[in-house]
Amino acid sequence: MRRSLLDPWLAAKMGLPLDRLCPETVAAWQLAALRQTLAHAATHSPFYRNRLAGMDFDGLRASADLAAVPLTTAQDLAGQGQRMLCLSQDQVARVVTLATSGTSGPAKRLFFTQEDLAATLDFFSQGMATLCGPGDAVLVLLPGRRPDGVADLLARALPRIGARAVLPPENWDPDLLTGLLVSENVTRLVAAPSQVRILLGHGAFSGAARERVRAALISAEPLGPDLRRAMARDWDCEAFDHWGMTETGYGGGVECAAHDGYHLREAEFLVEIVDPLGTTPLPPGEQGEVVVSTLGRRGLPLVRYRTGDAARMLPGLCACGSPLRRLGPVAGRIEITGTTYRLVQPDKGRAQPCSSFSNS
Repeated sequence: MRRSLLDPWLAAKMGLPLDRLCPETVAAWQLAALRQTLAHAATHSPFYRNRLAGMDFDGLRASADLAAVPLTTAQDLAGQGQRMLCLSQDQVARVVTLATSGTSGPAKRLFFTQEDLAATLDFFSQGMATLCGPGDAVLVLLPGRRPDGVADLLARALPRIGARAVLPPENWDPDLLTGLLVSENVTRLVAAPSQVRILLGHGAFSGAARERVRAALISAEPLGPDLRRAMARDWDCEAFDHWGMTETGYGGGVECAAHDGYHLREAEFLVEIVDPLGTTPLPPGEQGEVVVSTLGRRGLPLVRYRTGDAARMLPGLCACGSPLRRLGPVAGRIEITGTTYRLVQPDKGRAQPCSSFSNS
């Protein structure tokens, strides 16, 4: 099993020799990058100028120090997005509007520069190299055909590794896709779990996929173990799960061949697991809320952004040989009520008390 391809990419981006890439050196690099991000945000953003007033950025020298940095929420992004900007709007290349999860308030507006989009293209090419390479034709079912949408970015990233995208219309049907598998000699797939479930129930597509499609990147929704097994059984297809969100510029982390957690985009995001009712980072193995800080983003930096996702950092080393951290699967969405919280299961859509999320 080969080591995650993200490791040499991360080492190059951080200016570190590959043999020095370890959690300690990465954490030190990230804290230095975060200090620069905080200083930039406090200087150029009206929102962060107030939010970070009086902070000693140079005092952030260990992970425990992060608890002193205020968290940012989806409500902040929805209500204060333009004031969070660190540059003029004429330097913004793409604006994405998203509904704020769980509220009827204003939508979130995300502002991306050309540099942000270029970074996503770079990550997409590295992440896709985990499962495809020269000569592969990749059927991309995710939405976003417009310039700089997720499907468009994938289609532009794939030629960098010698592969090519096959983009059907967004209102595809299984019969159309079956024909494309054959006519385009498709060997790889990118899809959401809900799309995969539709296709697994279609006999003609499943037959064609079993002959041709050897691997798939699964994104946009949690990939459950049952669906992974069904893809292997019915299509003889290896599924690689991806974690990310629009706020991170779509890409965040991807599985390696060990399929034991997401290898993260550590040079561009500092990912923490935080106590959902506080600000304290939790150690590996403990479940909490996924919190993300952007590193080096000049337009709309996010500082300790609460994603609402529940997950944990996996303890121990990856079987692929990478010593770096891995994010475990998203267990659900965190729903906070007063001084308590519960977990909303992603596949059930209803809230359930979660004994591992205690307030003791």
